[in-house]
Order: sequence, then C-alpha cells, then structure tokens
Amino acid sequence: MIYEFCAENVTLLEKAMQAGARRIELCDNLAVGGTTPSYGVTKAAVELAANYDTTIMTMIRPRGGDFVYNDLEIAIMLEDICLTAQAGSQGVVFGALTADKKLDKPNLEKLIAASKGMEIVFHMAFDELSDEDQP
Repeated sequence: MIYEFCAENVTLLEKAMQAGARRIELCDNLAVGGTTPSYGVTKAAVELAANYDTTIMTMIRPRGGDFVYNDLEIAIMLEDICLTAQAGSQGVVFGALTADKKLDKPNLEKLIAASKGMEIVFHMAFDELSDEDQP
C-alpha cells in the first residue's frame, strides 16, 4: 500500500515522508480545492523527496471552481506540465470536463500528450461525472 500525502506547500513534507508517505500530491491553495504550485515549490519538493524515495505528483489546475477550461487555461496547463517536468516531478494530477460534465476528451488528449510518459492521475473532476460516465 502506498501512503499519499496531499501537501499545499513544502512545510510539512519532510514530516510526512518521515511518517511513511511515499507519494505526495503537491498543490497550492487547498481552500479552492488545489491549484498548480510554483516551479520553485515543485523543484524544492522533488529535491526533498529524493531523500525518501518518494514520488511527487503535481496538481495542474490554473484556478479553483469548476473543471471547464477555456483555450487560454488549457494553454496555461500545457505550459505548467512542461515546467513541472523540468522541475523533476514524476507525475501530474489534472482533469478537464465539458460544460455538461462529460470528459473533455480533446483537451485531455492534449494534456496527456504534454505529459510525455509522466504518471497521470485524473483528479476530483472524476466526482463530477455521472455514474454512467465513470469507467
């Protein structure tokens, strides 16, 4: 079993890893459900996690609120995926839906392609899907 810790910043990362967390979901602004952390925070988390054989999964989300993104927000997410990879994160956490709460397949395909082999987790947007749309 993998113990995962959701971290809003690097403040408690070392304690979480000392307590056995081997996967960190790194984000910012948990008050709105989490947004993309800065490059600097991601890089520091990756460097710290290397001492504990812990995987960093970085949230890719440009804002709080719903998971329906416009073209500019998708472009931001694509850039954030590239920066997250450059910072050394092993994976990304994202989701994208249409206005009628279906998978936004065209944009998800873009985000997956940009992830270039990184581990991918579809986040809490999954909970917005109808039961019949959940695989």
